[in-house]
Amino acid sequence: MDYEATIKYIETKKGLNHDIHQYRQWLSEAMPQHTQLPKIQVGGTNGKGSTVAWMNQLLSYQGVKTGVFTSPHLVSHRERICINEKMISQEDWLRIYRQYETFFEKENLTMFEIDLWMAIAYFLEQNVAIALIEVGLGGRLDATTALDYNLVMITNVGLEHCAILGDTIEQISYEKAGIFKPGYVALTTETKPNAKKVMEQVAGYMGTLLGFVEIPYKETDDHQVLFEWENHTYVLHPPKYQIYNISLALEGLNYLGYTLDPDCVQSVIDHFHWAGRFTIARKDPLIIVDGAHNKEGIEALVASLGHFDGHIYFSVLKDKKAKEMLALLAKLDCPITLVSMDTSRLYDLKTLPYPLINEKQLMVELRKTKDRALVCGSLYFVGDFYKAFTNK
Repeated sequence: MDYEATIKYIETKKGLNHDIHQYRQWLSEAMPQHTQLPKIQVGGTNGKGSTVAWMNQLLSYQGVKTGVFTSPHLVSHRERICINEKMISQEDWLRIYRQYETFFEKENLTMFEIDLWMAIAYFLEQNVAIALIEVGLGGRLDATTALDYNLVMITNVGLEHCAILGDTIEQISYEKAGIFKPGYVALTTETKPNAKKVMEQVAGYMGTLLGFVEIPYKETDDHQVLFEWENHTYVLHPPKYQIYNISLALEGLNYLGYTLDPDCVQSVIDHFHWAGRFTIARKDPLIIVDGAHNKEGIEALVASLGHFDGHIYFSVLKDKKAKEMLALLAKLDCPITLVSMDTSRLYDLKTLPYPLINEKQLMVELRKTKDRALVCGSLYFVGDFYKAFTNK
């Protein structure tokens, strides 16, 4: 199979991952040197991809060679495996896949297990200085937890994937804290008392040193965020929810001994980008694209917008709290239109009291409208839109 056919094939390989101890054994037999690769693991409900992006851009700016594993992707499957900010080439992706294809088939690895396996193989081959690994789902049973880490981090805990992780903050906190291991250091920006209590209990039982990260900040009249870190004052532009993610990134890199030049930090802040997260898809008229796909994410998005004079286009998967998300968006007092996607995972949008169009109709509307627009509700929806709108 060629590259495109192979990608389509592995994207059908969904389902439960193997036991992480089995996965680690396979990995150690094939690539025993994986234990020597410095790595950071980042879990959480919202912001884990952004936190990885902050660390990657801070390190890249200073010339550190990073390996970056994230999911899901926005446009290309190869976005999941990057060196600094350059995704793996089609040729390298296919070469590494074919190297392990027989094993993948024999043991029936899932897409996520294949992606992670290939990422580790590529990072070792490319001799990266450090690998930044984003947790896929939960933490305790996630394939990424089969690896060793120099530091683990949790951004926050919210109600997500409740059918798998549990339907309370306490249950989900337990699953997220499943990345803690004896002798590890863990950092988090979580503030909810019930989530913090569970993390503390798990950390105590596991023998993990847990630190709660908080960098004080203040918001100016023009909606900039000022915060101090290591005796320097920095200016963070909207969206302000990124203050938690950059705080975690800075503290994590500081713990690992990276010395960050203040001018470097401010420059990264000024030019920070993470596709699909508060991304400007068009400036005139303005289109904001944001992959917020749960209640907490939408809440942060609405808070960052403050006021929005435009039209909201929203789509959501059936395992999400669509009504609560829409109630938050309704606070912006803007017209809302629902958009259907071609997926069996789609929420039953016809049960919601808003106009409904499909993705093709959305593209027609946005190309002719002179109104501002916000596209949000699902990272998959945002990815489909971004790919079609930018012709990527």
